[in-house]
Amino acid sequence: MSSSLVTLDAMPSIVDFYAQYWNKRPFLVRNAIDQTVMDRLITPDELAGLSMEETARARMISRQDWTCQFGPFTEEDFNTAGQPPWSLLVQNVEQFHPDTAKLLRAFNFAPRWLMDDVMVSFSSKGGGIGGHVDSYHVFLVQGQGSRRWNISREPVIDAEYIDGLDLKILKDPVDGNDVEVTSGAVLYIPPHFAHEGTTLDDALTFSVGFLGPKLSELYDDYSQYLADHDALDHRYTGDGLSADSSGFSLSTDAVDTLRDQLSNALRTPAFSEWLASFFTGPTGEDTEQYSERDDILSLSDFTEALQVGAGLIKPAYVKFALIPLPGTSSSPSSSEGTYSLGFNRKIFEINGDVLAIILSLMKEDAVTTKGTPALLDHFDFLCTLYNHQALEFINRET
Repeated sequence: MSSSLVTLDAMPSIVDFYAQYWNKRPFLVRNAIDQTVMDRLITPDELAGLSMEETARARMISRQDWTCQFGPFTEEDFNTAGQPPWSLLVQNVEQFHPDTAKLLRAFNFAPRWLMDDVMVSFSSKGGGIGGHVDSYHVFLVQGQGSRRWNISREPVIDAEYIDGLDLKILKDPVDGNDVEVTSGAVLYIPPHFAHEGTTLDDALTFSVGFLGPKLSELYDDYSQYLADHDALDHRYTGDGLSADSSGFSLSTDAVDTLRDQLSNALRTPAFSEWLASFFTGPTGEDTEQYSERDDILSLSDFTEALQVGAGLIKPAYVKFALIPLPGTSSSPSSSEGTYSLGFNRKIFEINGDVLAIILSLMKEDAVTTKGTPALLDHFDFLCTLYNHQALEFINRET
């Protein structure tokens, strides 16, 4: 099958997405995002304001010489930004702008537990960041304005970049499919497909990125998890050694035994629990873990709020990871089986009614005691999630 860009009439089904496109082929869907969602996304002025905050990661790139400045910015920075074209890029916008975070719901067919962030870029006419290759999956959602994209027909294996620049810009022009996008369009680009966007008029682009960890990151983090749990951190004692391993020699059997010990550590329930924790931690070096609320609710106050009609909702930017424990089906379509629920590096073992509640919350619709009576039996657990900022009240009566 060709891996060049294809234009679809609608977003692919879950089955088609993984079978035909994920890691395989870019696609374009026009008018893919509901207009009510588009109308509430962050505006250029709001994005500029966010780039002035200490907590935001922002860059400003000039296309004239490919220089890159880092925020936080000031009004003076924008007044002296120089001649267009230039681009402003801000990371993790979903954490600062709740209505932009709701854009994530359009990508529930993708692995939300791999979601990195929503980066928003504003570019003046002619702006862009040059031809480049990403190591992650990205859905490019066009906001206001329009852009022209050029996407390579095949993944780029050995990319060559322009020397002497802070940015990794491809030395040669992208040779591929040209396409023009306007508001509401979604362009999916798998890892390693070269692409370059040029703004046709002042425009906003929302980049929803899905980034997997390196093996070294997995090994490093899991080893720390084992070190923190002494009962899991078994020491190699040299069982089974023979005369072939005397002195400074390791026999083949010794090597196999060590390999087996490492392999066995990955086959325990602890590994699944750790994964649930790992994939819900901060994705960037500058991104902090969520902490407990400043205004922690007591269980009685939390219970009262729900009993008088408040609903609970999981904000779109909050990342959960649900992993089946041994003996449980891999598809949690019902409340059967036992799962590890990860949130913000915390792990909860859930099953039964609690699992059903979590499945409802993961749809990011409000749940209430009226619509979900099982809430009444699990206020303690839900209060813990609320106080750690995994859940929010909606339509709370005071």
